[in-house]
Amino acid sequence: MKRALSWTLSILFHAVVAAGLLYSVDLPPLLPEELMQVDLTRIEEPQVITPMPVPAPAPPPAPEPRAEPEPLPAGAPALPMDKTVVLDDSPPPPEPAPEPEPLPEPDVVEISPVKTLPPEKPELAEDGLPKKIYVRNDGTVHRGAEARFGRALMGDYFSYSPQEFSGQFRTADDRVISIIDARNTKYGRFLIYDSKNKTLRRLKQSFGKYIYTIGPSVYADEPVIGTVTFLAKDDRIERFILVTDDDRMAHYPRKVHVREEEVVFDGPTGEIRANLSRPPYDDGHPGAVVVHGPDCVEPGMVQAFTRSLSMHDLATLSFPPRGCMGEDPSPASNAELVWDTVSAYRYLARLPAIDPRKAGIWGNGPGVPAAIRAAGRVSPAFLVCLVTDGVAPGDVPGRDLLAGLDFPVLWLITGSETGRWTPLIRTLEDLRDNGGRRFTVIVAPRRTSSEVLDAEGGRSSWVEQVADDHAALAMSWIANLK
Repeated sequence: MKRALSWTLSILFHAVVAAGLLYSVDLPPLLPEELMQVDLTRIEEPQVITPMPVPAPAPPPAPEPRAEPEPLPAGAPALPMDKTVVLDDSPPPPEPAPEPEPLPEPDVVEISPVKTLPPEKPELAEDGLPKKIYVRNDGTVHRGAEARFGRALMGDYFSYSPQEFSGQFRTADDRVISIIDARNTKYGRFLIYDSKNKTLRRLKQSFGKYIYTIGPSVYADEPVIGTVTFLAKDDRIERFILVTDDDRMAHYPRKVHVREEEVVFDGPTGEIRANLSRPPYDDGHPGAVVVHGPDCVEPGMVQAFTRSLSMHDLATLSFPPRGCMGEDPSPASNAELVWDTVSAYRYLARLPAIDPRKAGIWGNGPGVPAAIRAAGRVSPAFLVCLVTDGVAPGDVPGRDLLAGLDFPVLWLITGSETGRWTPLIRTLEDLRDNGGRRFTVIVAPRRTSSEVLDAEGGRSSWVEQVADDHAALAMSWIANLK
């Protein structure tokens, strides 16, 4: 034990002595070896490097001689002002449907009978009775909290007047589809008129307020061949989705929002309430007083026609004849209608939004005789006479009154029997060729389906007047007036 302790003390003593000697020795610092000395004050001129010569680019090959382009076809000539034009608006013949290929007989082997699920038990409430189901008048079914929240949100907040559904809708390929409010007519519903296919159908309300179905004909609802789903934006109907069996793809026509307002002007016997319809944008458009005759016509039909005109940049002023605003409508006389038309034209020509140099009168069907007589008293900038089956040849004024029309007149003669207007056409051509009258005569026989021709018992259908063809043709003529 003593020997181990002495060894330990000896080791500690020598360690302390060695440490003291290390701290007492002063060694010189180790400096890095000098490897290179460079004189930084000497500046050498950079050596000029001669670039390699770049070969000159090869000349481009001579262009091959191009063939002369084929001349483009000449544009359609403007509507002649001193001719008689005969048009044909019959729809294109339908394409033959391809014959279906026979399907192969299925090779099915029955493995086991079809299994059915057990009947689902009704959901019970706290009192042990089945929960109540709330059913709305529009056919929408809700349960529990969905009925309390979803019904109030979708049914009350997002509520649009059915009048918003009617109007002119235009597709991406410039196809016009009209929704006509004919609920107060013999149709009893909204109508859909396709200006491309010239088809007329009724809309049947189906799933909720905004979804309607289309049947195979005017008065047939089954089988369903298409659907119309109205879509809203910013508190008004903006477009709808059209899906039919005739087209392989759906269409999304967008509504043309014309500007409409109710106005009042002074007539011979008092104030007259009228509807002013203007194009969607800008001012200074041509305008016309629309005269549809002394008979009382459903305002929805007239509105659909004036919207069609305003869609083509023609402002319109239409008013119901006297006696058509009360509970017992009584048709007015032609004399009263003439003087009301004169007052309406003077009011229209003074509106700041209308170009006074292009303010005219539009006679529609039975309103042609009154429009001619009113135009003879005020000499408008133009007169459009849309002669249809709704007016008889004997109702049109005679040669003497027609000879006094010294302003441009468009005679658009249409209907299913244009041959009965041959004497009138000959009179108009004689006054134009020999009397110097600015008459444009267009004969457009109607060859549409029987469902459109019989829309009002063989007379000219207001539905047909909504057709986009008449409005576009007349506006082309008005735009070229000088």
